Amino acid sequence: MPMNALFRSFVAAMLLLAGGSLLVTGARAAEPLRVGKAVPEAFSFVPLDIGMRKGFFANNGLDIESIAFTGDARMQQAMASDSLDIALGSGPAMAFIVKGAPIKAVAAMAGPPLLLAIVVRPDGPKTAAELKGKKISVSTAGSLTYWLVSETARRQGWGPKGIEIAPMGALPGQIAAMKRGDIDGAR
Repeated sequence: MPMNALFRSFVAAMLLLAGGSLLVTGARAAEPLRVGKAVPEAFSFVPLDIGMRKGFFANNGLDIESIAFTGDARMQQAMASDSLDIALGSGPAMAFIVKGAPIKAVAAMAGPPLLLAIVVRPDGPKTAAELKGKKISVSTAGSLTYWLVSETARRQGWGPKGIEIAPMGALPGQIAAMKRGDIDGAR
């Protein structure tokens, strides 16, 4: 075989080999990762949403399935049943470790929860002191929102029953209950 033909055959073989390896690499499926969020919308979980929308995870070989819950307790049930790989929650969720939950806390943000507030009806209480005896909804028992409402009652000196706490799930249902007058406020 003349040298020119041999060189062309070599180049053709290398191109076929390179093209074949690209096909094999491109066909490799992304690694699935099930990520739970304690609630559908929370500012703390925005990095997950942005990473999914912008393709950051996909570009790094991860196929993220984001699953939103109506509070930490339900998300912990999903973790216990091995339905999630990672859970994004709040500080009180780490208490489930002490109770025997098969989870490991990897990181926690520090500082006060300045992104949360108790929202009340327009004709309702105007100050924290006026929340005594009122019915305030939260996502679930044991959640960050539950703790915050309990802590409000404690700081006001009313004890654990100073505010009636109503676990109701996601915020849209809480707002509907507040509009109907079933509750005095929502967190």
